[in-house]
Amino acid sequence: MGIRDIPTKNNLIKLKAFINQSKEGHNLLEQKKVILQNELDKYKAKYDELKQKGQQIIKEAENALNIASVDIGTDEILDISTGIKTENNIDIQYISVMGVEIPSVIYNEQEIKINYGLYNTTSSLDEAILKFNEVKKYLIEFAQIENIIFRLNKSIEKVQRRSNALSEIIIPRDEQIVKNIQNILEETEREEFARLKVMKKKL
Repeated sequence: MGIRDIPTKNNLIKLKAFINQSKEGHNLLEQKKVILQNELDKYKAKYDELKQKGQQIIKEAENALNIASVDIGTDEILDISTGIKTENNIDIQYISVMGVEIPSVIYNEQEIKINYGLYNTTSSLDEAILKFNEVKKYLIEFAQIENIIFRLNKSIEKVQRRSNALSEIIIPRDEQIVKNIQNILEETEREEFARLKVMKKKL
């Protein structure tokens, strides 16, 4: 038997207050879960929409690359690609939604600079570069949405576990302890009342 199980009126008052707090906590967790689920549904819808859009963007980029390959050759395209500079123009900031850190990707798009000669190339290469630049922007946005969905799912699972622990374990356990203490205190009061009656008769 723990200290909180000791059948005293003080313990009874404390336990009842704790149960009320637990119930309030459970209600808040359920509200948080609803808000997070609404956010998740919103991003899932955006994910599905973006996925369809992305298939078209990637298909157009592949077609443009195939045309460029036919026009100037794969080897020439590979040589040109090695001269493309790696950009570092992506910044990530975070916003909090019910305690969940949601990433917000800021892509500072820069003007595409031509770093290849025009003599051995055609406009099909320019088109392919533009299309794959669109693919890059799409992948940045897609990765952001995927990460947000992952974070929201994990947070909802965590909230659900805490909510279940309160409603299925902690609150029922404490309510049973309260019931046991009340029964013991009532029995004690009855015994005390009976003892007083006996003493009164003797007097």
